[in-house]
Amino acid sequence: MVVNSHITDSATKMTAEVVKNDACGCQALAVATVPYRDFDNKLDFFKNDTYGIEMNQNAGFGGTAIKIHDGTDNSYWTAQDVVGTKTVYNSTDQNHTTAGTKSIKCDNLPVGEIFEIDKGSAQDLTGHIAFTMWVYVDKDWKAGDAVDFYGWLSTGTPAQVGTKVDLSDYFEYTDYDVWHKITIPLVDMGLTDLTIDTVRIKQEAAEGKAPKFYLDDVQIEETGTPIVFELKPAKGTWLLVKSFQIVCAATGTAAEPNIPYDSLLGTSIANGIDYKRIENEVTTSAFTINKFVDFMGLSNANITGQGGDATNNWVAVNVRFNEAVVLKAEDDDKMTLTINDDLSGLLYLRSSAGAKEEVRK
Repeated sequence: MVVNSHITDSATKMTAEVVKNDACGCQALAVATVPYRDFDNKLDFFKNDTYGIEMNQNAGFGGTAIKIHDGTDNSYWTAQDVVGTKTVYNSTDQNHTTAGTKSIKCDNLPVGEIFEIDKGSAQDLTGHIAFTMWVYVDKDWKAGDAVDFYGWLSTGTPAQVGTKVDLSDYFEYTDYDVWHKITIPLVDMGLTDLTIDTVRIKQEAAEGKAPKFYLDDVQIEETGTPIVFELKPAKGTWLLVKSFQIVCAATGTAAEPNIPYDSLLGTSIANGIDYKRIENEVTTSAFTINKFVDFMGLSNANITGQGGDATNNWVAVNVRFNEAVVLKAEDDDKMTLTINDDLSGLLYLRSSAGAKEEVRK
C-alpha cells in the first residue's frame, strides 16, 4: 500500500517541493542550505581612549618610589606572619637588590598562609599609580596556583582595602629561575587615592604542591601610568578572534633587518607588555612580553614580515590561536595589552586582530 507523505515544517506549515531534474530525468526534492550563523570579516585594533591605536607611548615610571621591602637588605616596612610561619623574610638563596644579598622566600606555603608587610603608619596612595616587585620562581608554580596580593588597614577595625589580585595574572609564572618584574596598577586593586598601612600576600590556592618563589624590591610607584589598549566587541555583537598581529619599527643601523632577541628592536621593556584575556570579568589567560623572543615562544607565532634600510628596521609577528576566542559584548569580554615602559623611542607599534563579527539579536 502506498502512503502519501509530505516533508512539512511544523512551525511554518511549509511543505518541501518536488521538481523534475532534466539532467537525471527524475523527480527530486528541491533543497538548499543556509548558514546557521552569519558573520562579517572584521579587522580591528587594540585601542586606548587617549592614544588610539598608537602603542609607542611613554608609560615608564618616574618620581620617587616608596620602597616597601627588599628582603631586609634595607630597613623599610616590617614583614611578619599573619597565618602560618613558613615564610622567610631574609633568605640569602636569591637576591635582586643592587648590592644586596637577601629576598623574601616562600617555599610550598600551605593554602591559607598569609604574611604582611606593615608600614606602621598610614600610607596615602594619592598621586601614586602602581605596585611593582620582582619575583623569582624556583619550581612548582602551576595554573591552579593563586598567590593573592592586596591592601590592608590595621588601624581602627582591621579590614581589607580594595580588591585582591593574583600575582599569576601579571607575569609568566612558568618561566622558572629568572627574575621577573611585576607591575600592578592601583586601579586593578581598587586602591586609587585610598589609604593603607599594610600589604598582604596570601597563598590562596594550590594545584598539588604550592610553588617555591622569592619576592624582592617591592615598592609603590609615584608617577607614570600603565596604558591599556583594549580589543573588545561592539555592543550587541560577539567577536571571534582567530589571531593578532604586532607590527613594530625602530631606528636601525643595518641594511638588513636587525632583530635582537633580548629587546624590542633595541628598546628595553623591563616592566613588560602585559597581555590578558578577560571573560565575564575573570582573567582567563595572561602572559608578559619582556623581549622579542617572548613573542616567538607563543604557540603558533610566526614572523610574517620584516625589512630594513640603512636607517630603520621593522618586523611583524602574527600569533594564531588554536581555536577562535569568543568575546561577548554582554559579558564585557575583552583582550588587553598594557604598556608599562617608555616605548616612545619606537617609530611604530600597533597590534591588530584577525576576527569575524556576529551580530546578536
